[in-house]
Amino acid sequence: MKDEFIRDGIRGNLVVKNFVPATNIGKFDLRVEPHKKKITVIVKVFYRFIDNTQDQLTWTMTQKSDFKRATRRAIIDKWSNNYKIRCIKPGWEEFVMNIDFVIAQVNNPAYCQYVIEVKKLARYKSSGGINHGVTPHVCGVNNFANEVDITKNQEYIFNYKEGLIRAGLRSLLPAGDGDYVTFSANQHILASSMKTYLDRFLAIVRMRRTSDVLGIKAYVIGLKGKNDGMFTHNLESNRATAIANYINTRITGDNFAIASDTSEQWAKDAVKFLKTRSRNHTISGQDGGALIVIRTPNNVERTVPHKYIVMTHEFGHMLGLPDEYLGIHSTSTLSKIQLDRVWPVTLASTSVTTGSDRLRLMQDGYTEMVTQANIPLPNLISTTTTAKKPEARYAQQKIDEQNDLHSTRKRQLKDKLGQDNWIYKKYKNSHPYLSGPPLLTAISNSIMHSGSDIQKAHFVTIWSALCNATSDHLQCTDWEIIPTT
Repeated sequence: MKDEFIRDGIRGNLVVKNFVPATNIGKFDLRVEPHKKKITVIVKVFYRFIDNTQDQLTWTMTQKSDFKRATRRAIIDKWSNNYKIRCIKPGWEEFVMNIDFVIAQVNNPAYCQYVIEVKKLARYKSSGGINHGVTPHVCGVNNFANEVDITKNQEYIFNYKEGLIRAGLRSLLPAGDGDYVTFSANQHILASSMKTYLDRFLAIVRMRRTSDVLGIKAYVIGLKGKNDGMFTHNLESNRATAIANYINTRITGDNFAIASDTSEQWAKDAVKFLKTRSRNHTISGQDGGALIVIRTPNNVERTVPHKYIVMTHEFGHMLGLPDEYLGIHSTSTLSKIQLDRVWPVTLASTSVTTGSDRLRLMQDGYTEMVTQANIPLPNLISTTTTAKKPEARYAQQKIDEQNDLHSTRKRQLKDKLGQDNWIYKKYKNSHPYLSGPPLLTAISNSIMHSGSDIQKAHFVTIWSALCNATSDHLQCTDWEIIPTT
């Protein structure tokens, strides 16, 4: 049976033409060559260059050739060497398939899958889109499509990455207080169970704290509990130092963890918020411990390098991937994201937007594929989202309570004394309306949102085409998407 599988590949029988994934967008060919351990994804394109008569800009032959070369280079460089697909059927584990991408230019639009229509602009503009309602499909871009897009707000992507680390730490415990590590009474030595717990946190850090956000730090604040003795000197600092030292011995290259105290206002606020939680060891559990605060120092610029390139994003659509910046339009998609628990609720959509059957069906199809492939969905959030930090909600709640008290008192004084009375005027002027903390806006760093990150789910349409091409020999459950390294 395995030999027949190999022979079918040699004969060219393991192919699928004009494959359209369950998202009902995208179109590509796929060829499987088991004897070479290779999958080839082919997208046939026809280029149409449009001159700018208004600004009197015309395409030269050299410029057209340069754009085509740049398109191929941008796509191949970005999409290659990210993931492989391996066979997990017993006895077939030798088939770990590399994935090659081919941008095949044709000279007649009748034979292409996508017309790449390139307008020539005088000034930079980030724009692109695909019309899947016509045949062949039309990918509309401009002459800047292969350049790094400098219009994306890189501070928002920094906020997003910082939020993923913070939420990952907190989510280590069901109540969301995984950032508080408890010690036995009067102790500051790390027990083996505490080291194991911190190792789980460090696995998140290694995955999320990429080289462009090394400014994000873990501040460790030691705290006493009610079970700790009164005369245990330096217990708080010893606890903070023990955790910080353990973290830094395992995150090499920079001082990620910093032993801290409550001398600064941000630390006072963090401890104050800790004491409001329903499950809090310093209040109810009697145990002291250490609070780990994920934050970025004020002297660190909250930005990451620009990496988004329009053409690499549009190629994702050619593979059948939907945009991820339109929120959630499918109940099955919302259920899947909540079940995956990969993306924290502080940075994820928590409701379904209705009104677009096209987007709902697209996301239904996407969800169906990733569910079959047993991988998580990307984070489908709006163009920008407000990071719903629990401490920000708490601070806003307290401010709202203060404003309500002030408004009630003002109304009482006005009704009793009149609006011209000096007592009412003095109280009104000395108690202005209080504003909440500034909102922290974030955008996803996914290639199908606003960044360049390619996830397993972005290869699920290729996985689906592979299942189709090899259905005479293998089940879909026999194939698994894995990282190249």
